[in-house]
Amino acid sequence: MSLPRLNFSTLSHNAAKWPLPGKALLGCALAGLVLLVGDSLLLAPARERQYALEAQEVALQQSLAQKTGLAASLEGRTRRAQAMQDKVSGLLRQLPGDSDMPGWLEDIARLAVANGLVVEGVTVLDEQPQPLYIEQPVQVGVLGTYHDLAMFVSALGGLPRVVTVHDVVLRSEGAWLRLDLLAKTYRSTAPRGKSALAAEQRPRFVYGAGSLRDPFQPSTQQVAHVLGRPAHAPDLTRVRGALEGLAVDQVEMVGTLSSGLQAYVLLRAASTVHRLAVGDYLGPDYGRITAIHASHIELAELFPDEQGAWLERSRTLVLNVNS
Repeated sequence: MSLPRLNFSTLSHNAAKWPLPGKALLGCALAGLVLLVGDSLLLAPARERQYALEAQEVALQQSLAQKTGLAASLEGRTRRAQAMQDKVSGLLRQLPGDSDMPGWLEDIARLAVANGLVVEGVTVLDEQPQPLYIEQPVQVGVLGTYHDLAMFVSALGGLPRVVTVHDVVLRSEGAWLRLDLLAKTYRSTAPRGKSALAAEQRPRFVYGAGSLRDPFQPSTQQVAHVLGRPAHAPDLTRVRGALEGLAVDQVEMVGTLSSGLQAYVLLRAASTVHRLAVGDYLGPDYGRITAIHASHIELAELFPDEQGAWLERSRTLVLNVNS
């Protein structure tokens, strides 16, 4: 059985004789067919391009909003960056322009002696150039008690120069502790101008040993740390005596003698015996003899604290009965 063939000419001829509803239905079908073909061939690509453009428009609007916010804050960012740059420049201008290694070594030795430490060694290392400054490192080894070592490190931070401490090693050596550290000071690589700034002084931590215990000693052996009494500054212009260049531990009391009401103490340094009276000076800490007894002498020593104020402490030198 074969299907009848569709003859469009006959269909169009007969469609002219269709009633009006049939003609309307046929027109709607043909219009829908035209719209479907046109949409698939012409409108779909255009619609896809429209969707892509709309997505691009949304992305551009978001980018515009972000850049508008950045532009609004750009002035504030510029001010903050300029303030930071001015601060860094000011800090660099506070650094000394020339090397002061003798003064740096003198500060270390002075603070070590002021805190009752024994300097085992000071090694000057090679300078380390950096992009904006030069490091001047010194390897330091000192012996002393825990509190004295802590006050020494604290005093390094109180110097008018910029000082940092690195590679700290603390170990026991008999009754004392040995502290090895790398101390660095800095100088600027920029040329010094006439308007160089003074170093800005800020509040800093100051170690106080009065209420703290020594963690290297049993609690039953803790001794109160004597900080010293306020005193007047020594006469720095006075010509210092021969025994003021030696540590008190290097001097032996070997006897006393008297001439009328005047008492003298006999002190031996190396192979030389010196005769001193009350009021004479002994040791590097401006020690002045305050009393002479048959078995010992009493000294009053001066030393600076972290703020530069002078303090006085008592010290006793006992007679060496084996001399």
